[in-house]
Amino acid sequence: MSKGIFKFLFWSMIVFYIFLIVELLFLSRGGYRNVNLVPFETITSYINVDNGIRRKLVDVNVWGNILMFVPAGMYLMIFNKGEFLKTLLIICGLSIAAETIQYIFAIGATDIDDVILNTFGGFIGILIYLVLAKIFKSEHRIKKFIAAISGLVGIPVLIIAIIVTIVNW
Repeated sequence: MSKGIFKFLFWSMIVFYIFLIVELLFLSRGGYRNVNLVPFETITSYINVDNGIRRKLVDVNVWGNILMFVPAGMYLMIFNKGEFLKTLLIICGLSIAAETIQYIFAIGATDIDDVILNTFGGFIGILIYLVLAKIFKSEHRIKKFIAAISGLVGIPVLIIAIIVTIVNW
């Protein structure tokens, strides 16, 4: 593939990712306001159900909050020239900002656990970038690989999002 195709794919997937994050965090929420400032309280309640009798290994809310910010970690590492701490602080700050906006406009639950999970997801994305940096040793190759992977994941998600939007319209 030519350099132009990877550049287009890279930027179009970033734009789609930003749109998806805005949709998930702000536009698809009901008009309610709830606050949890106790760390790990919500995470524990999602994993321990029925008074601890049944334990769930996978919860959509927990994993969704983590997975939603993995791409942010990878993309921001590219823009921050591989600066680990700066990128992690930006991800944490973005998550805090999102939770604050949700509270101000009463569009969902403001939860410290979401900040923890989002930041952890961004951390995973940072680690993925660092592994890719060791493997590819070139910013251009890393960016090209992330563009390809983003396309492989993002294009099917985009198609599903379009179909769901059309069906629910």
